[in-house]
This record gives sequence, structure tokens and C-alpha cells, in this order.
Amino acid sequence: MTGTETADPRRWWILGVLSLALFAIVLNNGLLNVAIPQMMRSLDADVGQIQFIVDGYALALAGALLTAGTLSDRYGHKRATLLGTTVFGVGSLVGMTADGTGQLIGARVLMGLGAACIMPGTLAVLVDVFPPAERARAIGVWSGCSALGVAAGPVVGGALVSHFWWGSIFLVNLVPVAVVLVAGALLLPESADPSPRRPDPGGALLGTGAMVGLVFGTIQAAKHGWTSTWPVTGFTVAAVAGVCFVLWERRHPSPMVDFALLRRAPFIGASVSILLLMFGLAGTLFVLTQRLQFAFGYGPLRAGLAVMPVAFAVLLGTMLCPAMVRRVGPGGSVAVGLALGAAGVLVLGRVGEGYAPVLAGLVLAGIGFGLAMGPTTDVVMSLVPPERSGATGSLDMTMQEFGNALGVAVVGSVLAHSYTNAMTDAGRPPAARRTLENALALAERTGGDAGAALAAQARSAFDHAAGVGLTVAAAGVAAGAAVAALLMPGRTAAIGTPGEAGAPGTGTEAPATPPPATRAPKTPAPEIPAGQTPVG
Repeated sequence: MTGTETADPRRWWILGVLSLALFAIVLNNGLLNVAIPQMMRSLDADVGQIQFIVDGYALALAGALLTAGTLSDRYGHKRATLLGTTVFGVGSLVGMTADGTGQLIGARVLMGLGAACIMPGTLAVLVDVFPPAERARAIGVWSGCSALGVAAGPVVGGALVSHFWWGSIFLVNLVPVAVVLVAGALLLPESADPSPRRPDPGGALLGTGAMVGLVFGTIQAAKHGWTSTWPVTGFTVAAVAGVCFVLWERRHPSPMVDFALLRRAPFIGASVSILLLMFGLAGTLFVLTQRLQFAFGYGPLRAGLAVMPVAFAVLLGTMLCPAMVRRVGPGGSVAVGLALGAAGVLVLGRVGEGYAPVLAGLVLAGIGFGLAMGPTTDVVMSLVPPERSGATGSLDMTMQEFGNALGVAVVGSVLAHSYTNAMTDAGRPPAARRTLENALALAERTGGDAGAALAAQARSAFDHAAGVGLTVAAAGVAAGAAVAALLMPGRTAAIGTPGEAGAPGTGTEAPATPPPATRAPKTPAPEIPAGQTPVG
């Protein structure tokens, strides 16, 4: 496809269906975040169990993305999108009726598997139906819907949790699922790679094992210490599975990971930058939604409204992004954006009384993330031909979702560990050390001056722990800025175009001029899973 005259005349309607599918994925994580305190009370869950509920989705999504992208290229991108939407809907039904943490984790895993088929399928259909001249704009609209999901998720979730039970946050997913299934069946064209790679289930299992082991070890370290049995077991599994994954992929005739891409600085820079961005964003939202409700005393709806400005700030950042890319190139836009994002998260980690500092931090971080998100996807997708877009998009999204899972695991573990240490040092009973919610409940039962003192000390300990966790999140985002500045292309740098010299696997130098979509995209926009985000 070389021009708009050969493009599908229904492409903008098709884009609406694809964007709604992404919106549903991202909306879910925003819904979940504000429901965390009520889930902790209803299910008697601690921070570690909540981390597994949140990360079960992200890990399943990240672990299945590469396989889903390969299967999508082989059997059809439309089929993958509709199948994933169906599985996502079934997982929502299971989550809505869950009565324990185990069942809820299972529902989130099922939803993650569905999302793993939706994300590469929708991106591949988009790349197939839009000509290169419109592709950057279409990607901007598609990924911009994730920002709408981020904005709507906390507010809708807060309203539902305030008036119904926490399981109602899964009920709302069924509306976009139904629309996507009906409209997608009627509108989406089928497309596939004429020479698809063979599925690689062995590589998928090893890659998933490495990610799960790392996240599991990190979460368990907050409970038991870094040298205890469970964390060491998790890290050992991650190391062994990671080494085996690399060895397996190098010998496999159709590897899931294109090692030619991994040798290209623009791809490494874009992928690591978005991983660290999602690390910071997911960790920040995980901590902030709890801090607003537990330490600030906000209800679920008020907390959702308080977090919402970050989504509008992201949209503002995406509006400023084209001018920034023209001025400093994709790498410069990502580096500047992540530097601003790190500063915003750091402000959130240092807030005192009142909402004004929270708002300032959210706006600063959101604008920065909006400047950074669009160019990373555009750079990655510019490196491969459209028929490989499913697998390559999956690899990019795997980095995003692994960053999401790692952010919740690391930042959440720092939060839990710092809080427990502070309460232990103060000589408080074990029940008060487990969670802030337990400490406040114990303080209420104790009553009097002793109860008031316990509640004040618990809130202070949690506030300090949240600041430590957000500082770690800011450090991760700042590292992403450095990576982008060093490895991603600047305004005049060459990236290479699919199928030409310098394309993956050719072993030759890239042409002197980058493709127009990479050099100056019209409206790049974010890919967030919020919360999740794409928090899913």
C-alpha cells in the first residue's frame, strides 16, 4: 500500500473498532487500581497478594504476546483480535464472580491471555489498512485511546466501587467487548503473513518462566527478605529460564525473538525506554491510588478523580510531541519526556499536605510520558515490513507489559518492605505491620489515645514508605531517559526502512534518510496500559 488511493475506504471505522478494543484493555487496569483498598478488606489480602492480582494480568499478557503475535501473523489478525476479545470477556465474567484471591488471580491471568491476542492483532490490522502517509496518525489515534482509558478507568471504577461491590469493575468490561465482537466481525478485514514463522511454544514457556520467576522473587523478597528461600527460588528460576530461553531461541529455526532486531540500537533504545517508562508509571499508580485512600482519607471516587489529570496531561504531551520530534528527533523527544516524567514522579514522592503537590506531579509526569510514548512505537514499527508487524509489535508490547509487571512488583515491594520495617522498629504488633488497613482497624478497636497514636504512626509510616517507593519509580524513569538519549535516533539520524539496506537481518548500513513517519509523525500518542495499563 503506497497511497491513500489504494487504502481501505472503511479504514477510519476500522480504526474505531481497534481503538475500542485497546480502550477496554486499558480501562480494566484503571478500574482495578481504585478498587484495591476494598479488595484488601473484602478478601483479607495483603500487599503481596494484591501485587499478584495486578501482575497476574501483566505477566500473562507479556508471556503470551510473542506467541500470540506469531499465531496472529500465521492464522489471521482479525481472528486473533476477535478470539482475544472473547477470552477477555470470559475472564471478566470470572473476575466479577470471584470470591477469593486465587480465583481472582486466575481471572486476571485469563484476561491477560485475551489481551495478548488483542494487542498485536489490532496493531497489525491497523498497519495493514493504513498507508504509510497516514500510519503515524492512525497509531496516534489508536494509542491515544489508551489515555482515554487511563482517564476513564479510575473515575468509572471509583463510582462503581462507591455504589456497588468491587466485582462490578469487571462487569463494565462486557459492554466494549460486545461492541468489538459485533462490529469487528462485520468490519475488520483479514490479513496474515504469507510466509509466517512457525510457532515456538518452548520459547514462550521459557520466556514466561523467566519473567514470572523475576517478578515472583521480587514480591516475595518484601515478605521474607532477599536471601530467604522463596525469593532465591524465584530468582534462580528466572536466571535458568532466561539462559535457556536465549540458547533455545538461537538454535530454533523460527525464533520468537528476531536477534537481528536486537542488534539494532534504535530498537534496543526504544524498547528499554518504554519498559522503564511503564515501570515508573505502573509503580506510581499502584502506590498513589493506595496513598490517596489510606493516607489522605479519600473515597474511591474521589481518588479516581484525583488521579485522572495524569491522563489529560498525557494527551497534552502527545499534542506537543510532533513539534518536539521535528525539533530534536524521536530520541530527543523520548529523553526529554522521560526526564520530565521522572521529575513529576519525584514530586509525587515528596508531597506533603494537600492535593496541590499531587496535581503538579501528575501533570508534569503525564506531559513527559506523552512526549515519550508515541515515538517509541513508531520507531519500532518502522524497522520491519507490514507483514511482520504482528510479531514485532508483540515484542514491543512484551517489553511494555514486563515493565508494567516489574514496576508493580519492585515499587510495591519497596512500599511494603519500608512500611513493615518502620512499624517493626516502632515495636508495633504483627497485625499492624502487615498493612496500613490492618493497623487502622487495630487502632479503631484499641480506641483512646493509644489507638489514635497507632493510627497516626501507621499513616506516617505508610506515607514515608510511599515516598521511598516513588523515588525508586522516578529513578527507573530517569534511567530510561539516559537510554533514549544514547541509543534512539536524533533529528538527523538514520533508522532504516523495512526491506531496504539496513533493515533487520540484511547486515548492511541503513539509508541516510529515515522514513517520514519516523522523522516527523503527525500525532503520535501514548500506548499505556494504565494501571495498567496498555494497564491492562
